[in-house]
Amino acid sequence: MTTTMLKIVALVTMLIDHIWAFIPGTPYYFHWIGRISAPIFMFCCIIGYTNTKNKIKYISRLYVLSLVMGGINAFLDIQYNFIRTLLIIIAIIFIIEKFEERNRNAKRALITFVLWQIVSSLIIMQLQYLGVSDKILIIMLPVLSNILMLDGGMFFVLMGVLMYIFRNSKKNLLITYILLTVLNMLIYNTKILKVVFHILEKNIKIPFTLLSILFESVFFGVLPAFMKTDLLYGDPQWMMIFALPFILMYNGEKGRELKYLFYVFYPVHIIILYYLGIAFIK
Repeated sequence: MTTTMLKIVALVTMLIDHIWAFIPGTPYYFHWIGRISAPIFMFCCIIGYTNTKNKIKYISRLYVLSLVMGGINAFLDIQYNFIRTLLIIIAIIFIIEKFEERNRNAKRALITFVLWQIVSSLIIMQLQYLGVSDKILIIMLPVLSNILMLDGGMFFVLMGVLMYIFRNSKKNLLITYILLTVLNMLIYNTKILKVVFHILEKNIKIPFTLLSILFESVFFGVLPAFMKTDLLYGDPQWMMIFALPFILMYNGEKGRELKYLFYVFYPVHIIILYYLGIAFIK
């Protein structure tokens, strides 16, 4: 499959998932189908970045679209900005490339990124402490390109970086992807995290509430106290395993040029589905 074909698969499955999210009464299995979308998008984004001639321009496009989605999210009072997750993934890959190229500025880029994430995280937490509205936070997160409250969390960032590292080895990509899926199931579909948190609370005296808040901020929207072990109706993200066959069918070819399809489709379909959902409720 070409990257264009993969993008179309990802777009269709994302649309199906978001129909479930926005339109009342949509069967839950639409959500299952949508679990394969994000990994395919990540893979296509990584391939697109590695093949582009102007990488700064590529990153800039992601940043601008992330800002656009931040504005849309704030206006509609929703949280759909997977672009920010892609941006963080590509930013880290940009730094990794500097080290691979033995660029003298590689260490400086890494230190700058880490320091920026620390400073911007402190800014976000200070804004939360001051009680600013969620709308402002939703806008500030993409403005600062911060890692907190990412769509998919740092788990998806890890997945994206590993996809980059093993992009030229289908065997290693297969093994890594399966291991990540198992890790995802352990985190989101078992009580293991809750048990670990209680052990840390007991032995290291770290409050369970603090651990939960940190986990929710990093892994996005899941508090250990409310996790469900139900594989189908709890958190079905493990179904991302079914994206793997599509990714492994990638043939190294670009396919038909549809460069800006995703950049336009993503915000437009969110807006349309949002207002369709309101119409169905009325």
